Amino acid sequence: MADNVNPRRYDSPVRERRAQATRTAVLDAAEQMFTTRGFVRTTLPAVAEEAGVSLATVKLAFKTKTDLLLNVWHRTLAGGVDDQVPVVDRDWYQQQFEIADPVERIHFASRTGLMIRQRIAGLIAAIEAGAAVDETLAALRDRMFEEHWHVTRNFAQRLADDGHLRDGLTVERATDELWLLNHVSNYRHLTETRGWSAEEYTAWLTRTVSHAVLKPELCQ
Repeated sequence: MADNVNPRRYDSPVRERRAQATRTAVLDAAEQMFTTRGFVRTTLPAVAEEAGVSLATVKLAFKTKTDLLLNVWHRTLAGGVDDQVPVVDRDWYQQQFEIADPVERIHFASRTGLMIRQRIAGLIAAIEAGAAVDETLAALRDRMFEEHWHVTRNFAQRLADDGHLRDGLTVERATDELWLLNHVSNYRHLTETRGWSAEEYTAWLTRTVSHAVLKPELCQ
């Protein structure tokens, strides 16, 4: 009976681990190239060479360069985790709502947002540049901004529910102000162009957001 056992079923976990390792190598190589070379100058053959795999392997896993960038984007946004769990469902996002003091909550969100912007700034630049020549990337850019707005709206709604928004400020307008102040372009201008430190940027964002949307007495 032992001669009839199919040995291939025992190889399956090994193959899965090898496939995941290959996928990780390709994503690592692609992220490095997209952020340093940009979308147009990054090619699938170059990614394959950098990852140490065949071009056929890259195409089998990701089909197109745009599809590869989409997968890199989701992994980078998730902090290196190769999944597509929505931001609002992640533990670090939910933790901020355990903070009762609104200024402290904004400070926590500012520090968390800084870590995300440090990860995604280069990729966003690649996506924005690629959007000029690729309709899918243009749609991704628009979707990123839209998703960021909706995540921000959830934050603004929680401030409103807790009675923290300044008088006369609607959730929609608060969302717009928060969305603009937290935009990655501000981070890039202040840290890359003007040379601000991460601490200076976080302090500015916390102070500016707090005075923009909270009741004045909460900012004293």
